Amino acid sequence: MFSQIISYNNKKMPKSIYIGLIGGLGDLVLAAPSIAALKKKYPNAKLCFGVGSGIFYEIIANDPNIDQFDCPLFYWPPTKNIWKSLVRKKVAFVKNLQYDLVVLLDSSDREWWKKGKHLIDIYADRCGVTLEHRRAIVHLNEKDISEGENIIRYAGIKKGEPFITISPESRSGGGVKNWPYNNFLELIKRINSKFQVQIITFVSPSSEMNYPGTIVVNNAPTIRSVASVISQSSLHLGLDNGLTHIASAFETKIVSIHLGHPVETCGVISPNSVIISNGVFSDPRSISVDTVFKEVEKHSLPY
Repeated sequence: MFSQIISYNNKKMPKSIYIGLIGGLGDLVLAAPSIAALKKKYPNAKLCFGVGSGIFYEIIANDPNIDQFDCPLFYWPPTKNIWKSLVRKKVAFVKNLQYDLVVLLDSSDREWWKKGKHLIDIYADRCGVTLEHRRAIVHLNEKDISEGENIIRYAGIKKGEPFITISPESRSGGGVKNWPYNNFLELIKRINSKFQVQIITFVSPSSEMNYPGTIVVNNAPTIRSVASVISQSSLHLGLDNGLTHIASAFETKIVSIHLGHPVETCGVISPNSVIISNGVFSDPRSISVDTVFKEVEKHSLPY
């Protein structure tokens, strides 16, 4: 089960709040609306957010609702689940000695998705808030936007020209979220043969995969500069991964190839999105290139 809100001193108006979340990029941007709602509910409270380092910290570093960061947050050894549970309880106990209100958002239950509730709503329930903005949030500053524009220029795309972004890899889910590599290659080939549009593909620095027909970026300055590029794209094609959830924070059109967990529990939330799924943990090969390409054709891309 998800950890409960713990408050040993039972203050109705906490002066200090601790929120912890060890999760992926998608989890963090889906938690951002609850952070905003919690800050609005307790405007005078100092809010500390516990998060992992690197890109996980980067994606929320600009959040104006967070007063302080606890980074890197890492509260279980990569051993047996019983130790994860015990260490988690110890961290919750220690944080409750320091803060009036403590919430550990991440799940210790691997079957959380069977309850059928979306992560964004689970986070809101854990924080005890009602969401006015039920959609991922990403905060960008001027430097992020400038760095994103540099990436676009590096790709040979002039200001105002349409382009597509692709996020073809998922770092979580043990491979069940990944669409076959050759399917992406075929999809890219079809897009290039029909449309006059550049494609930027984002992969992790450790990725060894190549995506011919696209400009592959694996060394962006920050994950927020990647978000800036995606926010300016005409269309984002992605798996159920962090970058697709980041895209949903903007007005970018999205085609999401959703594999793995149920759409209703973690699918991208955007009025501009189309989600392609064949059911829970379906065979990735069951989603054809034809199906995805037909959705791409529906968008106003230049011929």
